[in-house]
Amino acid sequence: MKYKLMAVAVAGALAAPGLALAQAANVQIYGVIDMRWDSMKYTANTAATNAESTKNHVHGTANRWGLRGRENLGGGMTAFFQVESGMTVDGRTTTGFDTAGVNLLGGRDAYLGLSSTAWGAVQAGGFSTPYNVTTQVWSVIPTFGHGGIIMGNGNTTGSLPSPNCTGIVTPAGNLTAAAAAGTTCATQVEGNATSFNRRQSDQIQYSTPAFAGFVFRVSTAMPEYEVNSNAALSPGHKATIGSYSLTWSGGPFSAVGGFEQHKGFRAVASTTLPQDAKDTGLVLGGRWNYGAGLLGAGVERLKYGNVAAAAAENNFTLTNWVINGTFNVGPSGTLSAGYSKTAGAKSCGAGLTAAANTCGDPTKASNFSLAYDHRLSKRTAVYAVAGRINNGAGSTYYYIAGPASNNNGGDTGGVAAGTDITTYAVGVKHTF
Repeated sequence: MKYKLMAVAVAGALAAPGLALAQAANVQIYGVIDMRWDSMKYTANTAATNAESTKNHVHGTANRWGLRGRENLGGGMTAFFQVESGMTVDGRTTTGFDTAGVNLLGGRDAYLGLSSTAWGAVQAGGFSTPYNVTTQVWSVIPTFGHGGIIMGNGNTTGSLPSPNCTGIVTPAGNLTAAAAAGTTCATQVEGNATSFNRRQSDQIQYSTPAFAGFVFRVSTAMPEYEVNSNAALSPGHKATIGSYSLTWSGGPFSAVGGFEQHKGFRAVASTTLPQDAKDTGLVLGGRWNYGAGLLGAGVERLKYGNVAAAAAENNFTLTNWVINGTFNVGPSGTLSAGYSKTAGAKSCGAGLTAAANTCGDPTKASNFSLAYDHRLSKRTAVYAVAGRINNGAGSTYYYIAGPASNNNGGDTGGVAAGTDITTYAVGVKHTF
């Protein structure tokens, strides 16, 4: 009997590692390490407080790693998850926003969901909104993409904005994400109030199964920092978001439409000023695989409601557009170019004027890039890039996750109004 029990114990011990491996077989470790040298020339700004300068950086964009997996539950049901995190690979240590943002475990897209071949998929967590995901259709260039710079009016990660939070409240007429980056709500980073390229915390999304090439997505997010009834704040104020997209793919063509509404995103601590202004974004885009490469284009209209007193209204509208494409050079090379532009703030309220650089031509901007990528293997590529951002006298557009410019009054990132940036870079990218 003792020998039988010992045999059972040994068999169990030998089987356990195999069982653990079987349980982990649905988990994939993945990531991107991108490291480049930048030479960036900054012009003097509108106020002439910063002189023209050239700065060099060893920098990486959107370096990340993650875990993702799927489990077949039977009956057409699947469980799926992703936990993605940013990472710093240029040898620097970070403080402030970086230590509390995307570099935390799960600081980028992270979610858990269930899907069915019959009814679609539902997921919850912090991840890109359906409106943000529309960029995956029209953005076709592999390096220095144009989403979230001008298109989307900036890129942001975090909870819904709230006047309950400490830190910077985005001022009216600020057309970029840079000034609001780093706003903190208690234990979370608050996403800025004006961007439509959002990685949104506390989000729930539903997507349909593909039908005749169409997929519809809808999501909302919970107001983590809803304002309590308070003498200094509007009673029970809370920000809300609804994000929607419809994509279609057929043969060499893909098309997408997206709509997103923000309510109360730019509310301020007041019982007299408007608190629940609606901001809306509408985007249309598409791509074409023409055989020798890809062409993509998109156009969007962003409307911001008024959150100021009468005679100082700060409502405005932005119209942005982009065109980009690639051309295959032999079996391993890709030449790409992109151009995006905003006409600046239009249909402005009385509080925004061209004279103050808050409306019209002073708020125009454009972004151009030209790049060549050469694949050394399926996982490793080298690239070279030339780029230019032209800012109007009142605009401050800058690169997503760009290197700290120290060209914004001593702040750690972004640029002062009217600063143009010319960039040359060479880099290596490894995907695992």
